[in-house]
Amino acid sequence: MNTFFGLLVALAMIACGYFLVRLIICFVKGGDKKFYAKRFAIAVVVFLIGGIGAAATQTPEQKAAREAQLQAQEQKKQQKLAEKEAAEAEKKAKEEADKKAREEQQAILEKAKAEAEARKNTPEGRIEGKIKEYVKDYDETTIDSITLNPDLGTEKEGDYVALVRLTWNRKNSGKMSREMLEMYSSDMAARMYKDLPEVQELAVFWTVPYLNGSAKVSFERANGGMMFTDRMFDKGFNK
Repeated sequence: MNTFFGLLVALAMIACGYFLVRLIICFVKGGDKKFYAKRFAIAVVVFLIGGIGAAATQTPEQKAAREAQLQAQEQKKQQKLAEKEAAEAEKKAKEEADKKAREEQQAILEKAKAEAEARKNTPEGRIEGKIKEYVKDYDETTIDSITLNPDLGTEKEGDYVALVRLTWNRKNSGKMSREMLEMYSSDMAARMYKDLPEVQELAVFWTVPYLNGSAKVSFERANGGMMFTDRMFDKGFNK
């Protein structure tokens, strides 16, 4: 930019500011508004002339530098815009993915709930429900699994062999633990005999983390009740 026109633009800007302030004061307090309005207009014209002159007298190097600066500013602006759009697109994609995941999870839960409700009305569901009811009465006992297999040893259709896997979390001695597990197993067998005539055999598998041991107690339906058919306890239950 030519030094003369640069100085002219700077002085014109100062003059514009000064006369504008004086003109505002005249409007507020009264005074010669025409005087300051005329000089403000002259300052604006000088500013425009200086700007035009400065642009016209730029050297090729200055023009190239100015264009490069403008181009860099435009590129920076476009880059920020692209980054903003990319961030918004990523956010939208994440929200849609999260929404889809929630919907899929909800669908899975609803399906599982519907299947569980439907199973309650089946013979297997009724048996499982009763077993869960029994286990609630056994202290610190959790159900690992319940498996119902058709009893192939009877001619009657709809008879089952129940395999119940439980974990007992009480910290007791081996002998006391054995007594408790035999008592719980016998209680389950006795209640099954009364409530679930379709269950012909019962095998209760126990896991006892405190003893790092396992046990199995089996029963078979007979006249008058469920009788023991097998008892198996790890060595840890003898202590």
